[in-house]
Amino acid sequence: MNSDCMRELDVRRLLYRTEIKRMVSENPKSRVVDELELLRGEVRVDVAVISNILHGFEIKSGLDNLNRLPHQQEAYGKVFERMTLVAHEKHVEAAVKLVPSHWGLIAVGERDGVPFANQIWAARQNPNLDNLALAQLLWREEVLELMEYFDLGRGIKSKPRKVLWKALATSLTEEQLKAFVCFKLRTRKGWKRPKRVKLVL
Repeated sequence: MNSDCMRELDVRRLLYRTEIKRMVSENPKSRVVDELELLRGEVRVDVAVISNILHGFEIKSGLDNLNRLPHQQEAYGKVFERMTLVAHEKHVEAAVKLVPSHWGLIAVGERDGVPFANQIWAARQNPNLDNLALAQLLWREEVLELMEYFDLGRGIKSKPRKVLWKALATSLTEEQLKAFVCFKLRTRKGWKRPKRVKLVL
């Protein structure tokens, strides 16, 4: 197969076998979620690894282009403490000029029919998380649970979610909110996931 023809699913499988497998082996309590919705469903990240932080992975295969990357990086920057672009090798030169300096970058491709993934640099901490975007990852019952813990729900429990999200975002520190969001996403039950080919770590 021509290296340029690596599909998104080919890259995703390679990512699972390499970087994600390593991350989960280092922290077995991590949860891996495909197509995690952000900003009330406005965007989705290809893969999220949830431990005590949120680490997102955006995939750009040999059949993709980078046209959406500027908009995506703005959205991802509000939520992910660490973010990595997994890009086909033909995109790397352009990607280096586009992504923020704290993003990680992994180049993928094929040599003699054998897929490879080379980390160019590791992701570093994102200094610009957004409390409202973090709060919007929570379901209503999760929001109410957190509000009760911090005694924030008086007079607004029946309000729309956007009011509750804003109350959390303005009342809690980034560390408080991030810790609860990570815990809830790791332990959440009944989460409907998109149908896709099973990926094995």
